[in-house]
Amino acid sequence: MTMKVEFKKSGKSAQWDGRHDSLLELAEDSGVSIDSECRQGFCGTCKTKLLSGEVDMDVTDGLDEGDEEENMILPCVAVPKTDVDLDA
Repeated sequence: MTMKVEFKKSGKSAQWDGRHDSLLELAEDSGVSIDSECRQGFCGTCKTKLLSGEVDMDVTDGLDEGDEEENMILPCVAVPKTDVDLDA
């Protein structure tokens, strides 16, 4: 099943088809730049606002208190469960 991923700031979109390990990898392959460091969900460098949709994340250590209420996600460990719009 494919899902549509919209990168609102950059005006780009892509299809999630499971070939990538994370939304960060999909963004990079689509020419969307998201700062990152650890790529494991610990540092929080890639923290990005999820504007709509749902994602799964195995690790959320890089999120601060209150980030989840503000719909912040870690694209380096996030995979979409539905179509998603990201502030990237």
